[in-house]
Amino acid sequence: MRGLTDVARFRAEDPDELVTASLACPLCLRGRDIAWDLDTDSDGYYASVQCECAYCLRDWRVYLERRQALRLALFWGPV
Repeated sequence: MRGLTDVARFRAEDPDELVTASLACPLCLRGRDIAWDLDTDSDGYYASVQCECAYCLRDWRVYLERRQALRLALFWGPV
């Protein structure tokens, strides 16, 4: 099932648990075991996270606002 996309549903100041829930697998709903890679263009617009669930082996993209992308880049770094 390729081509799954979503938008992040957390504020930049939300607790880590809400950030994790926003990146959870849309199929099995697991928040753990999610590998993700932050992708931004050179201007900082159109940021997204490419995610993959280690449990069900599905991948999807989550689109971010600039402040959400900054939150992930500064505090979470790639897993």
